[in-house]
Amino acid sequence: MKSNKKINYIVKTTECKKNNKNLFIAAILAIFLGIIGIHRFYLNRKVSGFTFLMISIFSLNFGSGNLATLIVFISIIEGMVYLFKGIFSFKNKTKNKENMNKKNINTPEMKKIEYSDKDIVKIKEEKIKMGKKEDVNDLEIIDISNIKTKSIPKENDFLNIFKTNWIKILTIPYERSIMKVTQVKEETLKLYEKLCIFLDKELKNNKSSLNKEIKRIESEVLYYDNILYTIYCISEGHVTKVYSGTYDYYDPEYSYKILNEHLGENLKDKLFIKAQEFEKDISPPNRDTLDQFNLTENGLSRKWWDNDGQLRSSRKFSSDELNILNATPARTTIVWDIYGVKEQIITLYLEIWQVISNGLNKNIKWKNKNILKDIVDGKYIYFDDYNNGKILSSLIKIAENTIREFLPGTQILNINNQQNNIKKYLPEEIVDDINTKKIEYTEHINDEKLIEILNCMIEKDPSDWKLKVERILIDETDKRIRFLIDYKEDENFIKIAKEIIKKSDDENLLLLCLYEIEKGQKLSQKNAKVLKNIIHNNNISIYEDIIKSKEELSLELFNRLEELKNPIRKKIELDMGKVELSKKELNKTVEIVKEYIDDEASKEGTKENNLKQETVETKCDDKLEFKHMNFLKLLLDIEFMKIEEAKKIAMENDNLLNAFISDVNQELYEYIQDQTVIIEDDIIKIDDFYVDMVKELILNEQ
Repeated sequence: MKSNKKINYIVKTTECKKNNKNLFIAAILAIFLGIIGIHRFYLNRKVSGFTFLMISIFSLNFGSGNLATLIVFISIIEGMVYLFKGIFSFKNKTKNKENMNKKNINTPEMKKIEYSDKDIVKIKEEKIKMGKKEDVNDLEIIDISNIKTKSIPKENDFLNIFKTNWIKILTIPYERSIMKVTQVKEETLKLYEKLCIFLDKELKNNKSSLNKEIKRIESEVLYYDNILYTIYCISEGHVTKVYSGTYDYYDPEYSYKILNEHLGENLKDKLFIKAQEFEKDISPPNRDTLDQFNLTENGLSRKWWDNDGQLRSSRKFSSDELNILNATPARTTIVWDIYGVKEQIITLYLEIWQVISNGLNKNIKWKNKNILKDIVDGKYIYFDDYNNGKILSSLIKIAENTIREFLPGTQILNINNQQNNIKKYLPEEIVDDINTKKIEYTEHINDEKLIEILNCMIEKDPSDWKLKVERILIDETDKRIRFLIDYKEDENFIKIAKEIIKKSDDENLLLLCLYEIEKGQKLSQKNAKVLKNIIHNNNISIYEDIIKSKEELSLELFNRLEELKNPIRKKIELDMGKVELSKKELNKTVEIVKEYIDDEASKEGTKENNLKQETVETKCDDKLEFKHMNFLKLLLDIEFMKIEEAKKIAMENDNLLNAFISDVNQELYEYIQDQTVIIEDDIIKIDDFYVDMVKELILNEQ
């Protein structure tokens, strides 16, 4: 029968002890005389020793000596192995002796007294005699009143006596810098202890224990693997993964390999599953941990698409969605800093990907199906996007531009290249479905959602007064006034008011805006006419009195101004005595009136002629004449003019450029009440805010 006993090349410590061989002697022989195999003969491995000897002789006598050099190299390595084994064995012996000495110190020595047979017989006879003569008074009385009672230990208490303190016996040869964070250290030790208890229980079910395995590994392994430290490293990997979201700080894969080597794959897999279960028990990060791992306030890792974690806390993302977003290259445009806009872009982007994911299951001819599946499954790295047609970059930019298109005051992107990319990369049916999805999505963005987005945009850029105009105009009629009043302290309130006058036909808004403008400056002719159309003629004087008071905007003021839209009835208290006197004088008055009836009739005709003449004159006055009409028309046509061209026109008008621009603005000031033509970035143009007004004035003159 063949023996199943496995013979290792390296001699184990236990075999050396059994054969009464010294590891240090074996190490020295291997290092200095290994070329002739002396150490192998010493360790009772005669076959390998003879083989070493013959190879060396043959190599030195008949060969180039390469084999002998190899034998020397192997022997030196083998010698180092025995040397380290001897050191570890010596340390263990020293520890055992120290433990034995401690036990001997704590154990009192028993005195041995030898008695002869005769002495023993005499002692027995004396005890019998003493027993007969015993008296109660001769008994020794023991006081038990001061003895303290103790409860009988329970079964669990007995078990705890022998329970291993895994943290106490842990030796940590090397500590990573992340362990300087107190919470990380504490949570790692907690998880380490739980995993040790779990492993010990599993091993005991197989008639072993963690302590037994530690001793076995210590005696058998060449370089002693600290298995407890391995479990500690595994715990560190899971704790840092929970706080950072990945294994960036320590990947326990290597530690799991060591565990697999010593305890088997089955136990390693069980420990991994248990460690993942214990991850949910790890405490939420405190301030130091948040700072160390650069986490958001809600304990989430920072992502370019959700740097503050607000989006992930308000919406639950599926694993596929997170895979797609994490693989998508970052966008750094300003709209990504506005929460409401970012939320809409990401929502649309993920809905576009839902279209793609659904299409992957259809019977469609795909060019890059595997790459798209890898993106959804989380097997795709974002920097690979540049080698794969920039599909992710194209889709996210298209989603962003779709949202930009309905946002006021937001620049539209050029996405021609991106549209061409997805046409090359995706099937035609999927591209059509994506375009349909974009249209459907924007149609479902209601005013309420747009208000939410505008609020976010205003919060991000409070100086953008045009956004505030849009915010006021988009809201419900009864809320507009309140929002307008809320902006009364805004440094750009006059611009807000003028823009509202241009865009709105809400009389209430117009009334407040005109009032606030007129408080500080004279209204233009156009705005004065608008005001007269709102306020009743009989109430003009009341309105002027309010203007003189320069009262600040408020709901109370608005209510008073709103009353001026309709005639105000005045209460008159009559004095009846005076009424009687009036009646007596009435007859006299009637006679006087009759005398002048003819004169009044003739005067009426004269007044009508005068009124017609005044109307004609007014119409003539309404026709405006501008000295620099051609210059303004040119600016309106070309939108802006270079300074050099403007200088030529100024010279043609016998003037310098600045003086010429000043004349133009002075001519327009009566109607616009502001500087209209401006010099900006080496060009001359009409201020965007007043372009429409200048057009209206020019058309009026024509």
